Amino acid sequence: MTPLQAKNGMGQLKNYLPLKIHVSMKGGFEMECRIVKKPAFTVIGSARVIRNEDGYRECPRFWDEHYEKGEGQYICGMYGICLEDGVPQGYFKYMIADDYVPSRELPERFETVVIPENTWAVFPCRGPMPSALQKVNTGIFSEWLPGNSDYQIAGAYSIELYTPVSDYPAGNQDENYYCEIWMPVKAR
Repeated sequence: MTPLQAKNGMGQLKNYLPLKIHVSMKGGFEMECRIVKKPAFTVIGSARVIRNEDGYRECPRFWDEHYEKGEGQYICGMYGICLEDGVPQGYFKYMIADDYVPSRELPERFETVVIPENTWAVFPCRGPMPSALQKVNTGIFSEWLPGNSDYQIAGAYSIELYTPVSDYPAGNQDENYYCEIWMPVKAR
C-alpha cells in the first residue's frame, strides 16, 4: 500500500514480526564402523516383500513366523537381507537366509541370491533385538551417510549378520547380543 492510502485509511496495514534465527546442531556422535572388502557369495532363504515404512514392524514379525512354521530347521537365519531389486518403488524384499551350500538338500520353496563382491561399511550392534539393530540402522541413514564425505551407498541392498543366539544366556534379547549391519559402499 502506498503512504497516501495508509494516511487516508484506504487499506489494511500488515505487521511483520522481527526475523528470528534458530540454530540447531546435530551429530557429534560416535558410531563404530569398519570398511572391509568381501568376495561374492550366495545365500539361500525365504523372502517377503515389505513396504519401506513398515520394515521395523514387519521384519521382526517375519522372523517370528519363520520359526513358528518350523523353517528354522532348514534356514537358521545367519542373515537378514534387504534387497530392492525387482520390487515396486517404496518396497523392499526381506530375506531370512544362510550361506548357500550346493550339496545340502533343501525344499524348493527357498530361493538363492548372489551377493556381488563389494566393499562394505560394517556397523556393530549390541543389545536386545530388534531395538539395538533398528537404532544403529536409523543412525546409519540419518547421521552416518548424510554426514560422510568419504563413502556413499553402492548397492540396492544391505545385510544383517547375526551371531548364534545360543552363545548368549538370554538369546537375542541379551544385553550383550552382537550382530552387524553391512552396507555396500564406494568412495566418493
